[in-house]
Amino acid sequence: MRAAHFASGVPQRVGSPLSVNSLREDLGVAFDTARAWIETLQRLYYLFELRPFAGKLARTLRREAEVYLFDHTMITDEGARFENLVALHFRKLVDHWNDRGDGDFALWYVRDKERREVDLLVTEQRRPWLLAETTVSVTSVSPALRYFQKQFAVPHAIQIVRSGRYHRSDGIGVIPAAAALALI
Repeated sequence: MRAAHFASGVPQRVGSPLSVNSLREDLGVAFDTARAWIETLQRLYYLFELRPFAGKLARTLRREAEVYLFDHTMITDEGARFENLVALHFRKLVDHWNDRGDGDFALWYVRDKERREVDLLVTEQRRPWLLAETTVSVTSVSPALRYFQKQFAVPHAIQIVRSGRYHRSDGIGVIPAAAALALI
């Protein structure tokens, strides 16, 4: 019963670091049990995890993964649902590139101790290649996206917005989701 309670609570945790220890305490189970539930839900294609990328940067988080669902329609929060949708498309793209033998790609997120975060980072052979931030509406380019683009010297950085028009700002493309996801 507790496993079902955990699974029903995952949509509220999408896009946030998931502490297995906190989950263990909330549900009153052992750490290994909570970790086993997460692994089981991954094998059942209910959810997938993105690990934090640290690279050579100091002060980045290295432990807690973020979880995303394979069925984003279960998420009620509009921003989390949109982030999950984009993360799922990037996950499929990275898996496709790896399956075709196009390289050694991986999908991560980036967050540091100052709470700057970028939703998605694609690496090629463990080197940062593309940063992507998601936002429901565009006001300006995310400061965290600018920061990590400079820190990692990433050749590609984009901000994907649910609606709006394409434009560039200091080398960062702001792209409507319909256009960006059609390319993925």
